[in-house]
Amino acid sequence: MELEGKTRVKDDTSGLVTTGIIKIPKLKLMSGLSMRLGAQANPVVGNFNAEGVPVDSGRNSYVMEFYFLDEDIDSDM
Repeated sequence: MELEGKTRVKDDTSGLVTTGIIKIPKLKLMSGLSMRLGAQANPVVGNFNAEGVPVDSGRNSYVMEFYFLDEDIDSDM
């Protein structure tokens, strides 16, 4: 499967909070994954273990991409 998500990143020097985008193109789940979804349900995900599988080959091989944006896209301002 593929994992894509976002997180907030705080700069150690300036204290500026920005958004980080995480992409793992090939992910192998190592444990069960249980989610509760629905109009009246709180979406809850427990802990899960996974392993990133390298894509490409040789010197171009990678497991994850992490992009740092210039701003916090979830901010109210």
